[in-house]
Amino acid sequence: MNNINKRYMFLFFGILILIMVGAYILNTVLPTPYSKPSPYGNNEEIKASYATIRDTKGNIILQTGLPIHIDDEYINEKNVHYKIIKVTGNNAVAEIKSAKSSQTIQFTPGSISLYDLSKSIPVQAGATHHMVIYHSHSDESFVPTSGTASKPGNGDVYKVGASMTDSLSAAGISVTHSYANHGPHDINAYHRSRRTVIQLLKEQPDAAFDVHRDSAPLSAYKTTVNGIDTARVMIVVGRSNPNMKTTLKYAQAVKNRLDALHPGLIRGIFMGHGDYNQDLYPTGLLFEIGTEQNSLQAAQQAGVLLTDSIISLVYSK
Repeated sequence: MNNINKRYMFLFFGILILIMVGAYILNTVLPTPYSKPSPYGNNEEIKASYATIRDTKGNIILQTGLPIHIDDEYINEKNVHYKIIKVTGNNAVAEIKSAKSSQTIQFTPGSISLYDLSKSIPVQAGATHHMVIYHSHSDESFVPTSGTASKPGNGDVYKVGASMTDSLSAAGISVTHSYANHGPHDINAYHRSRRTVIQLLKEQPDAAFDVHRDSAPLSAYKTTVNGIDTARVMIVVGRSNPNMKTTLKYAQAVKNRLDALHPGLIRGIFMGHGDYNQDLYPTGLLFEIGTEQNSLQAAQQAGVLLTDSIISLVYSK
């Protein structure tokens, strides 16, 4: 009887160990719902790690390293509004949701009901507007410049944020640029950056920007502006964000200004599953600037051009 009990115990614990090991492997291998899949392996070899979204006629409308889900939405460069209706692995199909998004979106600081931007507290003396910039994925880098897509805790993406900071500061807008490390690049990165955002929001900024780089073919993000090699930009808005309507309105206003100032620079606006910490602030945006195949210089150029639209909005009457 004792031998039988021992056998059952060994069998029980053996099955339990197998379940735990299996759960660990699944958690390690499967992509997370809030984090771009890593585009690099242990040997730093670049791997294809992006989703391809097509319209109902089979035309590619978006390629991105962001995880995709049914009901995610995308407003493309020409303001055609799509909704994803089918996802199979790294491929998805989207149908046109509405043509109404082509209208011009008017956005002024006074249109934000949740925050009075006129009461923002600037960090730099004499400034009347204030922004904060941070990086949830602190490792993201650019292969042509650094030879790797990831530099844990010291990614090239910090330098993109620094270029944006310099441009905004030159226009008289005070900026706090956080160099906080939120690694590793996993499902908890946004939870770690959330603590950073909460601290930054004590400064009551006009807006908070989470600056990333995407994972996609170079062709999806490569462009030139005035003959200069430049990366393209995509804005990301979280669908689980209770402030989504205000956040999307702000994103559309940024896109419209950028379309007027630098046509073709912005790919569009992706509305994905999750909140991306945008529930903390209605004017919190996530920017994907370039892909790992762009150079750092091209991404920095894009960051500077992107701030042109933000500056234009800040000083609009």
